[in-house]
Amino acid sequence: MSNDGGVPGQGGQNPQDPYGPSGGEQQDPYGRPAAGGGQPQSPGGPQEPGGQQPGPPQYGQPQYGQPQYGQPQYGQPQYGQYAPPGYQAQTPVPTGSSVPWAPPSIGESHRYAWQSFGRNAGVWIAMGLLFAAVAATVFVVMNPWIPQAFAQLPEVSASGDQSAVTRWQAEFTAASMEPMAMLLTTLSTVIVQVMGMTFYAAALASTRKRRIGFGDFFAVRNWGAVLLLALLTVVIGTVLGMLPVLGWLLQIVAGLLLVAAPYFVLAKDLNAFEAITSSVKLVTSHLGIVVLAYLIAVAYSFAAVCTCGLGFLAIGPFSVLFGAHLFRRLQSEPIEAEQAAV
Repeated sequence: MSNDGGVPGQGGQNPQDPYGPSGGEQQDPYGRPAAGGGQPQSPGGPQEPGGQQPGPPQYGQPQYGQPQYGQPQYGQPQYGQYAPPGYQAQTPVPTGSSVPWAPPSIGESHRYAWQSFGRNAGVWIAMGLLFAAVAATVFVVMNPWIPQAFAQLPEVSASGDQSAVTRWQAEFTAASMEPMAMLLTTLSTVIVQVMGMTFYAAALASTRKRRIGFGDFFAVRNWGAVLLLALLTVVIGTVLGMLPVLGWLLQIVAGLLLVAAPYFVLAKDLNAFEAITSSVKLVTSHLGIVVLAYLIAVAYSFAAVCTCGLGFLAIGPFSVLFGAHLFRRLQSEPIEAEQAAV
């Protein structure tokens, strides 16, 4: 029978176990010499340099039954195991490779996002260009009044007539509030949101492997949940935006609370309502680090605007990669792409 009190890797025997068998002789638990006058034997224990057996525990050495230095204590993950959800490691715990286990950090996720984008920049930029072309086509086709209105803007602005500019603004606002215009704008926004979900899918795939391809963007299993989540997100944002004074602030708060919902739908196969609930719980449980990550993404977006939108070819992928890495880490999940790099 194995000795459950032994140290792993010693064949079930503890090197200082005073009750283990030793060649048929009874081992004295206090380290006194055996009847033959020899040194006390330790069953299966390692010998010290010079061929001598280790003596009894000295002052300052761990006694029998106490955890040895460097050994995992009770309740801690064993070597080769992942930390359980919610477990906060006090020291780095291996996860089956040389990548140490550490609490989530903004710096780690930020560094990973740029490195991952750099490894797959060609795929991300190509998909970004395709996304921009399709999204622009959808908006122009489904909202013809928008390009028509903006086509008049240069002429109105060049006239220098402030009343003409005011009149153009009033006409544009009235046209956008028409029921059919609002419906078409909502539908086109939902379509673009669904297209954007493919970038979330690719970002999640990049946490599992170092190289991604075009197929990873479309590896979505639950398109129904993706469509419903996009619809709910657009409706919530539209309704909050119509509120006076504080509407814009409520939109920001809603965007922050729902920031993890796409990852839950795609990574956990949750429905739209479960994903929204899970996102709110995750954000409120880690509010500080999520808010900081959100602000970093917003700051990069402002910088991309200053490049006439060209910066979004890099900032867009970075944002979803940044979120995917942080999502995995907040879920206590390993980043297999990082482990494969070691």
